[in-house]
Amino acid sequence: MSVNSRLVAFVLGAGTNVGSSVAAKLKENGYRVALGSRNGKTAAADAEYLNVQVDVSKRESIESAFDTVVEKLGPVNVVVYNAASLHIPPNPDDALSLPVSSYEDSVALGVGAFTAAQKALASFKNAVHRDHPKAFIVTGNILPFAQYSPPKFFTLGIQKVLEARFVATASKSYEAENFQFYFASLVTESGGPVYDYSVFLKSGPAHAKVYWDLINNKKQVAWDHRFTIDGKTYSASS
Repeated sequence: MSVNSRLVAFVLGAGTNVGSSVAAKLKENGYRVALGSRNGKTAAADAEYLNVQVDVSKRESIESAFDTVVEKLGPVNVVVYNAASLHIPPNPDDALSLPVSSYEDSVALGVGAFTAAQKALASFKNAVHRDHPKAFIVTGNILPFAQYSPPKFFTLGIQKVLEARFVATASKSYEAENFQFYFASLVTESGGPVYDYSVFLKSGPAHAKVYWDLINNKKQVAWDHRFTIDGKTYSASS
């Protein structure tokens, strides 16, 4: 970890696929990287990353985790909110068979992205990052853009609806300060949702490439960014 770098990234939901790939990309390019996970332990070596315990369903935990990162690494200029959960209803074809507690857990995870963005904002405004990129990226999907989602993926859609809503608003609200917000979604070649989990498990390198490109945009582009497994931007006209 370079002690001279003022570039600092915080990846919340630092798993072995998207989170680890994005973290490695950032580290390779001079960032000091903090990895947030529920138990504070990831596959990454402690010498390379700062591992931070965080429960993204709890506001106090997110706030404390950010304070730890800023104290130990400095103000962050990149945040990746990669946290997600999936509660499958007892009857996979009946969304209303889902326990209310599972619904509430999913809502809390979506709200967590808002809390993380609030904490990130203070760092983005720090003078140390005047000439650095400032980006907040949510790992999304396209479930929020349809009125219907399969009951099996209902709770995942709940989280992403909340996240997409605030990202869309923030992307406009902070244009003048060039604080960029993105909701980045992996899609199929035809632009559909990726329901095949085996495909998603191979998507780490594509996410890393896409997120790196978004971070280094000179200014905010479309907040709803969709891309395919080869890392190319998806366009319905292409």
